[in-house]
Amino acid sequence: MAYEWTLFACLFLALWSAVIGGVFSAFSEFIMAGLLRTEPSGGIEAMQHINRTVIKTQFVTGLIVIAPLSIGFAIYGLNALEGLARISILFAPVIYLPSVFLMTVFGNVPMNNKLDRLDHHASDSEVYWRVYGRVWTRLNHFRTIGSVLTAGLYLMAAIALISSGQA
Repeated sequence: MAYEWTLFACLFLALWSAVIGGVFSAFSEFIMAGLLRTEPSGGIEAMQHINRTVIKTQFVTGLIVIAPLSIGFAIYGLNALEGLARISILFAPVIYLPSVFLMTVFGNVPMNNKLDRLDHHASDSEVYWRVYGRVWTRLNHFRTIGSVLTAGLYLMAAIALISSGQA
């Protein structure tokens, strides 16, 4: 059990990636759909409040912290592990960074910032809201898939560690 902490790290990263994917999935599947069915001013105002609130949560902390943790863990795995555990740990940040972290930073967050500056009662806000809902949700689908794939990779690594006796 020399690498027991490695197993716990895999499970921790898998769990947090799955939680993030679950939140993204909820937004993609029903939260945004519900908001887009309301009057635009109501949907805009609700999403503005959601975006202002989420920034102060452990969800965002987890989303951000997974990026450097997964890179550091991959560097460790490259040097200390072998087989499927090593491969899975190496590929996890390759999936997570572009599909979740960078998509959030360069895709969803700029859209959220633009939405936040809108007057939810202005007529031109309604036009942006329709575009926002469609594009933001597509980007969010991508983040959902990336989070779930990352969780799966860390779970595969954990299983590989156990079955190979590395944990």
